[in-house]
Amino acid sequence: MYQLSELQKYLKRINAGHFLDVATGEGDFLLFLLDSFSSFDSATGLDINPESLKVAQNKIGRQKVDFIQGNIRKLPFEDNYFDTITVSNSLHHFDHPAKAIQGILRVLIPGGLLVINEMINENLNPAQQTHFEYHSLKAEIDTAAGGYHHKIYTREELLEIIRESGLEPVVTTINEDPPIIRSHEKMWQFFRKLDDFVSNATHLPNGLVYEQRAQIIKEMVELNGFQKPPQVGILAYKD
Repeated sequence: MYQLSELQKYLKRINAGHFLDVATGEGDFLLFLLDSFSSFDSATGLDINPESLKVAQNKIGRQKVDFIQGNIRKLPFEDNYFDTITVSNSLHHFDHPAKAIQGILRVLIPGGLLVINEMINENLNPAQQTHFEYHSLKAEIDTAAGGYHHKIYTREELLEIIRESGLEPVVTTINEDPPIIRSHEKMWQFFRKLDDFVSNATHLPNGLVYEQRAQIIKEMVELNGFQKPPQVGILAYKD
């Protein structure tokens, strides 16, 4: 569950109208949005992965949300369709993030709101550095396997991407850190997740190196705990 109190302060003032959550994944950010906007007329979650959408649908429960399978490269909506569009921790999955934002803007009404939330790579404590190393390893494996997965950006890099897309950010928030994970149960769950995606990469040229790095990350977790990096929330309006 997202813990973004600084971003939530702004969203609590906003009637989102008809809003779209792009790359909604398993619905965690969408659930946060449903609880954060002061009001909305309709909510839509879009993702390319049908299995993720099933998880999101179960997570959202009885709240009225439309779930649509689709690709951000070709959004299945008319121009100027939504009042608000959101995207969380997904820009680093796009090979051309500024162009991806421009594609999103096509279906946003003039004067509509774009909300971007992203982890950032700045001023990390040891537990957050552990998460960064984990994320960097996963990004390298995903890219080596033929996908695209960039390491997380700095705040200034994100702002530059948004300006490159033609937008000017009007609000930027840095959200407080979630608790450091130290429980044995949570660590075991994390280790299992780490083992799963590394084991699927043993056939790649650097498979052995990935296994060695995964072991180092486990040692970092045991020493420092595990904590997501700070997240920046950025609000911008379409001209």
